[in-house]
Amino acid sequence: MNLDKDKLGELYGKVAIGNQTSLGIMGRNRDISVGEIFMIYSDRDGHERVFFFRVLGLENYLRQVDDMARIAGTLLTEGDAYLSGIDRNMLLSLAGRMLGYAEKDEKDEWTFKSPRRLPDHLASVYRPVPGTSDDFVREMLACQTDGEVHIGDLQVGEATLDVPVKIPIMYLPMHVGIFGSTGAGKSNLMMVLIKSIIDTNLDSIRNPNADKPRLSAFCIDPHDEFAKGVDKYGIQSIVKDMSSTTRTDVIGDFYYLTTHKSATTRDIRAYTREIRILYSEIQPRDLYSIREYTSEMSSFIDAQYHANGEDWIDSILNMDEDSSPVPLGTLRAVKRRLSFLERSPIFVDSGTSILDDIFYAMETGRILVVNTSLMSDTEQFLLTTVVTRTLSDMRRALKSSGNLGDFETQGQKRLPQGFFNRVKQKARTFYGKDGVADTSEVRDPRTLPVIQVTVEEAPSILNPVLMRGQSVFKDISRQGRKFNIGLLVVSQQVSVLDNVILSQMNTEINLRLGNEREIKACIDNASVNINGFENEFRVMSRGEAIVTASYRELPLPARIPLFDTIYEKDRHKYKDNKTTKEEEHIL
Repeated sequence: MNLDKDKLGELYGKVAIGNQTSLGIMGRNRDISVGEIFMIYSDRDGHERVFFFRVLGLENYLRQVDDMARIAGTLLTEGDAYLSGIDRNMLLSLAGRMLGYAEKDEKDEWTFKSPRRLPDHLASVYRPVPGTSDDFVREMLACQTDGEVHIGDLQVGEATLDVPVKIPIMYLPMHVGIFGSTGAGKSNLMMVLIKSIIDTNLDSIRNPNADKPRLSAFCIDPHDEFAKGVDKYGIQSIVKDMSSTTRTDVIGDFYYLTTHKSATTRDIRAYTREIRILYSEIQPRDLYSIREYTSEMSSFIDAQYHANGEDWIDSILNMDEDSSPVPLGTLRAVKRRLSFLERSPIFVDSGTSILDDIFYAMETGRILVVNTSLMSDTEQFLLTTVVTRTLSDMRRALKSSGNLGDFETQGQKRLPQGFFNRVKQKARTFYGKDGVADTSEVRDPRTLPVIQVTVEEAPSILNPVLMRGQSVFKDISRQGRKFNIGLLVVSQQVSVLDNVILSQMNTEINLRLGNEREIKACIDNASVNINGFENEFRVMSRGEAIVTASYRELPLPARIPLFDTIYEKDRHKYKDNKTTKEEEHIL
């Protein structure tokens, strides 16, 4: 292969001691920081490899000096003149983890492997240099960094290389966790992810013959930041830049959901829908997913649902206490738990439901930003649960069917009758492989757009207590990949989440965490071994992350860019400078 070592960066030092997990490197007295990544060139037995090493600890070292204290004491009394000639003996000892190595396979393509081998004795160590090492590192790590959904750039210490870190769409149904304390940069990261989803869908539309996938996202926005932006720009800026044709294809008629449309700014209001969910679209298991119920209460609720169908909520709320079929305490307890529905502006007894539009949007590869800042936690959790369960049940009905006639039968069994009757004809156009007739063969759910559902404030509904019951999220965590539905779990804490959820989560974006317990839980839960990274978590800044994934061998340090920065860089791609005829031809 005769690798061009100049592309690796600056020659820094030599491998000193270590094994296939941890190494010691002796290098020049340079300004090195914890978290930097070094590359080690090795040519053992004619096999050229580049090993990747991550700095986890630093120590000053003086060559040929046994007693540093004596040197310091002498310097104190004799002054700086004593240091004359000693500079060449000043070295820096680096300790850290071997991350793995890159080598070329039989097809002359770079592959990356776990640290099963060691580099040569006294192998040369290179420090990557931005502008010099970017292309080569990007090529070597392509199998570890490539994908469609952009997170950030590969971080080396306090700098970054021009090596984008991405998540492949095919792994999103295996669930993603975003963990970070307040102020760690979760909102900015979510906006970066939403922009990347829009970019992915735009690329798919502009290249229809490339068979590129589309991605849908139901994004909970608890602070109403995504559309307007945290600083100068937001998702609305992207929407405004698009031509009307592009906007219709990528965004549709709306993308912003809120409780009160009249409270929305005028520019966003044109793309806004009010959130309204009918009582008839709520099922008992939706409530069991967000709050604990005693066995007596759940038995009563199930009996009312069995007897009254979609009118079960009204039947309970209007039930006369004198004719209650259960002890009065049980009836009153259930009524108290349901009373928030009567006060809620988004859950209504009659009217027009937003659930149809959400279903259409998610099956056509679109993003929805859901402003929950005016909702209570219970309202937010129930909304997320109803949407997730509905989308899941639709695709479960599809997965259980051989043709569209079977699908309709399955849908009538699984979904609220009113909702299913409204959407079934449109669903046939989504799910039919070669038409909409009863005999038409259905599509595999894995060929449909991936649906990513955000679960905000995850500990409240993904805790061990609720996971013991009939949780929609437990079912999705275990089986979502069959239906191309994934959870995007956002939490300030890892330690309180249920192990069922954590064990099914295959991608973790770990931002700065709040305390030692959360750092330990994060390291224990990571899909890739990151033991020893405790010190790095302690010094991480806002917007810095360690990305781990079960389908990759390398834990990737990434710096999430500011949304405003990447928007200004990419805003030209949303504008349309072509004529109308050219635009119609391309789109």
